[in-house]
Amino acid sequence: MATKIILKGSVQGVGCRGYCARYARSHGLHGGATNQRDGSVCIIIDTDDKIIINSFMDSVITNPAGYAFFGRIFDYKIELYNGRIDGDYIF
Repeated sequence: MATKIILKGSVQGVGCRGYCARYARSHGLHGGATNQRDGSVCIIIDTDDKIIINSFMDSVITNPAGYAFFGRIFDYKIELYNGRIDGDYIF
């Protein structure tokens, strides 16, 4: 099973998908990210391991590596996902 994460805030047009992809790869994850019509970004990650997902999200929120990201995440929602792992930005 996979995990779906919805990021809300200033997340489109600011390098969010690439930023998240860098942290996903650093955690050994694969998946995809897509800009949504409501201004959010949907990330599909190829794991349902809560520890890995929480570590990934902690990195995305705190940016310990200092990756370039010109937006701001105000809120996010995590849920299990049982579908195809894809997106318009694949990592």
